[in-house]
Amino acid sequence: MKNLVKKAIVASLIVMMGIGTIDCQKKKDDNTGLLLAALFFLNQPEYTVVLVGTLRGADTLPLKDGRVTISNAEGGSFLSSGQDSISDFTSCQTDGAPPANGTVDGEFTLLFRSPSLSGNLNFAPTDSATATNGSTCSAIAALAASDFTNVTGPTGTLSVNLNLSDRQNTNQVSLSGNSGYSITIKSINVFVKGEYTLQSPTVGENVCDGRRLSGGPQIKSGSITGSETWSGGILLQGTVFVESGATITVSPGTAIFGQRGSSIFFKPGSRLEAVGTAADPICWSSASNLGSRFPGDWGGIVTIGTSGATRTSNTEGTTPQPYGNGAPNTGPQNLVMAYNIIEFGGNEVAPGDELNNLSMYSSNTSLSHVQAHRGLDDQFEAWGGTGSWSNILATGGLDDDLDLDEGFGGATPGVGNGTTISNFISHKYPLVCGGSASTDPHALEWDGIHNNGGTACTSGGVNRCTTVTLNKFTLIGASVTGGQAARLREGVVATLQNGIYQGFAQGMQARDEGGATTDTNVTFTTVRGDLANTTSTGAPTVTGSVTVNVTGLPILTDGGINAESNCGFAATKPDYTLNASNAAAGFGGAADGKWWDGWAVFRAR
Repeated sequence: MKNLVKKAIVASLIVMMGIGTIDCQKKKDDNTGLLLAALFFLNQPEYTVVLVGTLRGADTLPLKDGRVTISNAEGGSFLSSGQDSISDFTSCQTDGAPPANGTVDGEFTLLFRSPSLSGNLNFAPTDSATATNGSTCSAIAALAASDFTNVTGPTGTLSVNLNLSDRQNTNQVSLSGNSGYSITIKSINVFVKGEYTLQSPTVGENVCDGRRLSGGPQIKSGSITGSETWSGGILLQGTVFVESGATITVSPGTAIFGQRGSSIFFKPGSRLEAVGTAADPICWSSASNLGSRFPGDWGGIVTIGTSGATRTSNTEGTTPQPYGNGAPNTGPQNLVMAYNIIEFGGNEVAPGDELNNLSMYSSNTSLSHVQAHRGLDDQFEAWGGTGSWSNILATGGLDDDLDLDEGFGGATPGVGNGTTISNFISHKYPLVCGGSASTDPHALEWDGIHNNGGTACTSGGVNRCTTVTLNKFTLIGASVTGGQAARLREGVVATLQNGIYQGFAQGMQARDEGGATTDTNVTFTTVRGDLANTTSTGAPTVTGSVTVNVTGLPILTDGGINAESNCGFAATKPDYTLNASNAAAGFGGAADGKWWDGWAVFRAR
């Protein structure tokens, strides 16, 4: 029976990816696999809905800092399996009393899947007094409790009736049984599993979509205790642990697919060496059907090294692992990546506990030509450790794109200058492309020491702060509520140089928050943006400032992703080269050429 189940899983994955296993004549245009895939899709219907709305009170004004939750009605099964309930906080963009109609306050985004075209869901609002959002409103201003309007009223019924011939019609959903509150539907987008209209795929998109594979994948689950070399197709099931002493070497062109709920953890003493090429990149992706991949489908990659952090603690994940031991920046290198794509990771394993596309704890890392794409939580996140990073691309993420914390790259006071990251590009996608953005989706979020730490970063040893220079960078936002180009805080020592940003709700902010007795220290050298840098919470040390002279998109093209909402499926791909009005030698994330061209991916699902 076990072998039968395994064979069924393998067969389903092959069909899912449209890989032809019957090709006796070895003709390149054989479409057997695509036909089987089409039949499989027809027999396994599923519809994904991205719903954007505004929660309003009895006075019809938007309600900020509340929360909305949808779930199956009693005895119902409208939501696909694995979706017990889906929630999103309402946005808070303005200070003071509830604003006039037409602002972005009160806005929420819900993404849900269903095997049916019609059905009913419970719709439950929660007031601001019990749905503490933590940062949405407080990040904008210190607001009094009287500034929030509570939501009152019973659980309502959200009726869904999908019309595939008019998929953006807002009348596809309606709310009844509500009292004391209402919702206004801003937009609806419906996606059908199996529909995949990608034009002119890049090399990376072909690898990630399994179009270069033949035969069945190797299945990896449980613990891996010995060194292995991976090639072809790999399927991850559940939480996979790579134990101490084992090295996983991934060959160029390999595609690794994570089933829903899966992740891979590299424990201290293990090593991941994944070196691809521009012609044969390595891809880590979702095992969901083409056209139905979304942020958070799987957990992503977690590495745990012995290069220290500002504390000892446990990782995120269903089975948290300890990290933080070891002297700063002295452990052996445990992660090497070149020409890798990591996408659709960051599933929530518990409320408020999300994994990321790439999570690095106390790790000594080398990253060159690495893309994190469409992560539900952070794209790249490091707790302590150190790294040598260049040519880093983060696209379509729904929280922070580059999150550094707990002494990452920090030099012992008076010794060295920390870590330099060169050629970094962050590109946010509009919410219509799918997925629920966090309450504060920043390009950069850097913390010097964990949760203020309570200790001085200048004391040396494990208490050094995150110390990083970001050189040559481009940050493109999508005006998502609560998002900043950068939030730099908790004693971080940050140098930002030769960079540009545009399209965020707020610019770059330095914050000096409690605990760490050494204040936040930020230096701007030749940085331009469309919004000025700001300071808040204390008196951080800021040297230089942002030159505010950016008007309009500063790059040659975003591929129409932000302007046309094609969400990366069009033939035109982004070109992050700065346009003539913003070009300068050695400036921007593309200063050293189009290093992402041809191998990176851009389709949103």
